[in-house]
Amino acid sequence: MIVVTKSKSCLLGMLFFLIFPLVNAIADSSITTSCSNKSEDEHPAQQCHSYSEKISKNKPKLALFINAANGNINWERVNHLADSSKWKTQELVLDNFGTIMRDDSFTAALENSYHTMKETLEDIQPDILLASSKGIGVIAYLASKNLWVKHPVILFSPIPNPIDGLVDGSSYELEWSDTIDIMRRHRLGPILVVAGSSIDEEMLISQAMQEPSECGEVSRKTGTFENCRDWRHVVVAGDHEWIHL
Repeated sequence: MIVVTKSKSCLLGMLFFLIFPLVNAIADSSITTSCSNKSEDEHPAQQCHSYSEKISKNKPKLALFINAANGNINWERVNHLADSSKWKTQELVLDNFGTIMRDDSFTAALENSYHTMKETLEDIQPDILLASSKGIGVIAYLASKNLWVKHPVILFSPIPNPIDGLVDGSSYELEWSDTIDIMRRHRLGPILVVAGSSIDEEMLISQAMQEPSECGEVSRKTGTFENCRDWRHVVVAGDHEWIHL
């Protein structure tokens, strides 16, 4: 697997450097196929002409970080570190997500944020979604609603959560299995999975994803998963707190 050992001050900028060339190569080449296979019931947020127009005019591509009570990241600094005229990053903060999740459930928090996420995706039409920790469940939920399909994702230390009717919460293994299944069925990709090097991160994320019933083993040379097409794995120095820069 790919291991990043640089200091935290330039870590996220380096991750952008790693993933964006991959996204450019795969996402751009997949637009024609995606459009030609588009069915009438797919959501307007995935309208092909909008993505084609964005590329034809050489506008910077947009990365959207969905903040589901994940703490603060200085995205202005990240944009500066990435130092790319081809990309810019915006943040969508889901109001009251953590409070509703604590007092009710993860599903209730998702449902409360549904219209905000739907309207934002339709309005700004990002080219890639970024999510941290529990945000993997947000991405899976969006995919299940056909709001984000056949497009790239970056996951920072992903931790799945149960979602009523979608993700079985009776075991951690089932939470991973159901979440990955949703993302694969909706053909999300390419996907970069970034995890810390601590024992907890290794066990709860890296090893969990490499189960034979999940994505399979990761190549130490390329960082690719055995079963999950277009998924990559990167390990960074630190525990789960590395994402709170």
